Amino acid sequence: MRVKLTFGLLIATLTLAGCDMFGGPAADIPDEQLRAKWRECKTFSNPSRTKVLACDNYTRECDRRKSNGNFACY
Repeated sequence: MRVKLTFGLLIATLTLAGCDMFGGPAADIPDEQLRAKWRECKTFSNPSRTKVLACDNYTRECDRRKSNGNFACY
């Protein structure tokens, strides 16, 4: 029982350590690149599901930066 608990705790710790809890997938993109990707998303007429998810991430990151006073996309 104790081995299972220790193993489960180890797996949970490693999983959480690998996560970036404070930034999304677009958090490390430079302002210029984020702006270009965000603008490109505005031109898609029929995006794939993957593109929609990526564009949502770019928009979310733009909004996060805007709330911090960085108007990279606006």
